[in-house]
Amino acid sequence: MDLFCLGTPVIDLFAKVGGKTIVQLGITKGATSYFPADKLSEIERQLGKRIIYRYAGDNARNVCEGFAALGGFAGYQGAVGDDEGAAYFEANLQQCGIAPFLQERNGSTGKILALITQDKQRTFCADLGVSLTSDRWERLALSGSKMFFVASITLAGGHSVSRLAMRYLDAFKKMGKRIAVSLENPPMVAKHKKSLLATAKKYADVLFMNEEEAEALLGSGYERKLLALKPPIPVYLKKGKNGSVLFLHNKALRISAIGGKVVDTTGAGDAFAAGVLYGLSRHYSPLGSGRLGCMLATSVIKKFGAGIPMKHTRIRIRHNV
Repeated sequence: MDLFCLGTPVIDLFAKVGGKTIVQLGITKGATSYFPADKLSEIERQLGKRIIYRYAGDNARNVCEGFAALGGFAGYQGAVGDDEGAAYFEANLQQCGIAPFLQERNGSTGKILALITQDKQRTFCADLGVSLTSDRWERLALSGSKMFFVASITLAGGHSVSRLAMRYLDAFKKMGKRIAVSLENPPMVAKHKKSLLATAKKYADVLFMNEEEAEALLGSGYERKLLALKPPIPVYLKKGKNGSVLFLHNKALRISAIGGKVVDTTGAGDAFAAGVLYGLSRHYSPLGSGRLGCMLATSVIKKFGAGIPMKHTRIRIRHNV
């Protein structure tokens, strides 16, 4: 495999709501709130017909889809329940051309309700479902993969999947294979900033974050600190409609955004990471890989959800970027 990803399988449900709904639920707009499965199902029933879209989710799965859409071979590991959501998730992996490495356990598959308000901001209600307990695929992942991707949500917390992630980091590093880490969820990054920064410095060959996550990790003046990061590695700072910035070798290289109508930004950052990793796997320059990531991210924001539009499975990519 070109790319192996470890994550937490979830089913994403998208609903258009007003600000009043956010207040009634007692959650923070723009953030992620966690609920037990029965409470989340109750919220789902309350939303009813306002739920307009369903798709398999998780940062790592999204990266796999974008990578596969560009022609790469990606594998995904995680745990699913013994429910309809598990069948849906595995079918999605197969449809997207992603190799499934799934453990089935008694319980429910994770679910996330993405509440989209008129300002295009997303607020999440989540239940992460069953936890991964098996290392059944560990040997195959290490011997058969060239690159490893993991998000900070998977790394943080000290649970079974985070312990497996750390074993992967150790092993991939010792084998001299590329490791990509993506920061996700600013409050969680702030809570675990010391351990995440230490992990990134020790293991990451490529690092992704947005401006809120960078500030949560490094505080004010984070761009100056990213320039001076030791050891120097490619760091891609995602800036939404303002494109992104690549920090490398004491230089900040700007990557312009590609214009277009924004319908929903869900999965745009993951698509960006997928494009970057595909480019790097094909020996593009870090800057050229960033441009490819920007192109793929632009395709995602024109529709609801993190899925890659089918036409992008046939992208002709210039190999001189």
